[in-house]
Amino acid sequence: MEDFDKIPFYKERTIGERMTAAIDFMRENWPVMFRAAIYMLLPLSIVQSVAMNSFFGDYMGFYIGLDSIVDSESELAYALRMLSSYGILLLCLLLGGILLQSLTFTMVQEYNEREEGLEGVTFGMIWNHLWRNIKRVMKSTLACSGAVIVMLALSLLNPLALILFIPAMIVLIVPMLMFPCIYTFENISMKDAVSKAIRLGFGTWVGLFVINMVFSFIMNIISQAVSIPWAICAVMAMIFGEVDDVSPWLETTVHVLSFLFGVMMMFVTYLAMMLQPLSTAYHYAHATERKDSITMDSDIDNFENLE
Repeated sequence: MEDFDKIPFYKERTIGERMTAAIDFMRENWPVMFRAAIYMLLPLSIVQSVAMNSFFGDYMGFYIGLDSIVDSESELAYALRMLSSYGILLLCLLLGGILLQSLTFTMVQEYNEREEGLEGVTFGMIWNHLWRNIKRVMKSTLACSGAVIVMLALSLLNPLALILFIPAMIVLIVPMLMFPCIYTFENISMKDAVSKAIRLGFGTWVGLFVINMVFSFIMNIISQAVSIPWAICAVMAMIFGEVDDVSPWLETTVHVLSFLFGVMMMFVTYLAMMLQPLSTAYHYAHATERKDSITMDSDIDNFENLE
């Protein structure tokens, strides 16, 4: 059996090395992560494509073909249908973010715990671990969302507080990016995870900010590129819907292509988004090693246990 060189987890790294570790992990374990993404994220991408095409068609039709809409149904009913599609789309995005982080963190944990990394790992083998992480990421995400809503509501009571809200959020959001990661990787309470995220996050604020900015930029480029086929088909479907002499088969074909390209756009975007939680996980490992010296403490314990 060939020697298997695993990517070390708890290790101090430069910003570039942290991003490289995330990319190396994705490249090394691409087949396993792709198969798991098909199980978890492809069905969600299908639902999102349906909601997205429905919302886009209703939104454009509301402003372009308003006269024809009024003849067929009330503006209120049309607006409610458009808002329901938008609500489903937002719900899918929230659920997608939770599943994406849970899957990525689980893969990193399984990789670190197994001598051969993710070689031979199947979806069924990681399900119990994954389900535990889904619950913890969901709790941390909802807690953060609730805190932001409460802070926003309180800031609306005072104009000065409203002005300070945005810069305060920028400063606080960066450290809190590690909150779901810490709450998932460590068996601690949510309160302790928040405290540790603030401590480690502010101590390595610049690095975490730069890493997320770079990968956000990369993900945006990929997302924009894969959205072009969908956008073309969506616009064609809207135009064909307003033209009377278009053959039914051509209109149906464009709608089917719009749906398929929408699924492809969302799924590829999710795959690209894996780099962000991966880089956050390696940044957490870097910050933990730098502040708490996990590897050194482990080596001392192992030395003391030698006979």
